[in-house]
Amino acid sequence: MIAESCEDLYRKDSLKRLLRRFDIRADRNRGQHFLVDRKFLETVAGGAGTGEVALEIGAGPGSLTCLLKERFDRVLAVEIDESFGSLFAELNPEKSVELIQADFLNLDFTKLGLGQPGAARLVGNIPYNITGKILERAVAERRYFSKAVFTIQKEVADRILADPGTKGCGAITYYIQAYAEVSRLAALPPDAFYPPPEVDSSIIEICFTREKKFETDDESFFSVVRGLFNYRRKTIRKGLIVSPEFSLEKVEVDDLLDQAKIDPRKRPEELTIKDFDKLTAFLNNRGRG
Repeated sequence: MIAESCEDLYRKDSLKRLLRRFDIRADRNRGQHFLVDRKFLETVAGGAGTGEVALEIGAGPGSLTCLLKERFDRVLAVEIDESFGSLFAELNPEKSVELIQADFLNLDFTKLGLGQPGAARLVGNIPYNITGKILERAVAERRYFSKAVFTIQKEVADRILADPGTKGCGAITYYIQAYAEVSRLAALPPDAFYPPPEVDSSIIEICFTREKKFETDDESFFSVVRGLFNYRRKTIRKGLIVSPEFSLEKVEVDDLLDQAKIDPRKRPEELTIKDFDKLTAFLNNRGRG
């Protein structure tokens, strides 16, 4: 029997052999594209830093896990696909590594033993088809993590990294940046993966801030962001009038924007986090939002 090692995960030929041996096939419906290039995997692990606990999303065969276990006291590796169990266990037999065969989106974080608030790190080469849902869960559970380091589709990374109030931003920009500082650690070509995706990728770092960057309540703030970005091609004035999120009359909208000192001709992507916060506050004062 060939003695397998983590090093076999960093070359496409040996990775393919391993997958064949354990009868594993990349499931495109689950967005499985294994990051093979070691230097990019080290960028992810290095971005996560060192510490007590790393929670990894989409561990697969354990390529990133092999690097994380050298940096963290415990690695909790989450993988929904049970076919990786035997291969992962062979390459990561350490007691400090725990494979959790579950859906990250349904995890009960209170049972994971993540330590003090903000002590853990969240990492992963995450499936591109559910990136939005994973980011939302990461933000919702941010109290457990000081940062998240993810490999995601470049187009999504560009939108997350865009400055709020500029053309490249979207609702996800505000959702992430309202709670964190973000940066790009690396750009990845398709051939860094097996099988290669049809898009370029980026590694991003999301450092959660102690305080959120707006004063209104979270639910109201993001209902305004969503409501206006659902009509992102329309002006703020038009969006407030036509969106069922608000149900405002024209005269109400004009009065509200005048009080908030927001140009009614602007489009959603031209508003800053502060602008959305002001707008939400005025809507709340009117019993809206």
